[in-house]
Amino acid sequence: MKCSIIIPYSDQSDRTIRLFDSLEKQDFDGSEYELIFVNCGNNNELEKYISEHGTKVKTLCLNAPDSRAGQAKNIGLEKAEGELVIFLDGDEIAAENFVSGHYNGYKQAGKPVMQFGLTKQVFEENDRFYYEIKELIGNGIRYWLTEPERYGLDKQKNYYYIKDIRLEMLEPYSYDFDKVKYKMIFTKTSNLSIPMECIRRWGGFEESYRGEEVDDWEFGYRMMKNNVDIVYNPQVAVFHLYEKERYDSRRFSDWKNNLDSMLKKYNDSFLNKLSEFTSYFDPESKYDTSRNIWLDTYKHLEMGAR
Repeated sequence: MKCSIIIPYSDQSDRTIRLFDSLEKQDFDGSEYELIFVNCGNNNELEKYISEHGTKVKTLCLNAPDSRAGQAKNIGLEKAEGELVIFLDGDEIAAENFVSGHYNGYKQAGKPVMQFGLTKQVFEENDRFYYEIKELIGNGIRYWLTEPERYGLDKQKNYYYIKDIRLEMLEPYSYDFDKVKYKMIFTKTSNLSIPMECIRRWGGFEESYRGEEVDDWEFGYRMMKNNVDIVYNPQVAVFHLYEKERYDSRRFSDWKNNLDSMLKKYNDSFLNKLSEFTSYFDPESKYDTSRNIWLDTYKHLEMGAR
């Protein structure tokens, strides 16, 4: 088995079914990859859909109600048989060259590497969320999505997408990722791959962390410390149909606690500079949740590292 794709999800059955359909339509040999869905909620619609429609690719549906992000990914890893593990979120959409893009990048590297791809936020034209997403749109640059039906979207509607914030993070380096110092900040398991041999040698995900984001950083940093290169693969972008995120004090508190735990674990002078994000994660700071605050903090961190 060449690839195992691990997809934790929670209750968004319609989106997860759409992702499943897109992963069955890959330009990769269907006998050489497997899909491992880890259900963290209580909705079994995906399992019902698969049982009724059958599968063209080996598919496992695992149930782990109320498990944390790290736990769900580790549950999937326990069952994975591929030499390359690819992580996705359950509400994304994969283009037909997604699996081959990750696997070819891995083979061309000629050594163990952690690859990440971007996530393009997709919006319906005249989206009712327009005034909520003004900060996301930034300069108003939008890209029309052609042939939306290829991604499980309604071909009668018009869609546009905007670029991933990580492209803006790369702008000061003329998009040369090799120049980035804090590479672990780019690692998100919404579109990430790593050889299974690295998991076996250096472990899976930190299960005590609540929420998302920082558990990916810790995983990426651990691989960096063990000389696994992190690389940007522009060929494996995925789409995500926009849905307003909820920001509340608990979410920020979880992020802050995760970051504090990570800094304490390593006690590393290089890593300790991530404490710049503490004020952003602080639930009492009352900061705006727009991407500009995040971007400014990151750019200041990288400038200091130069």
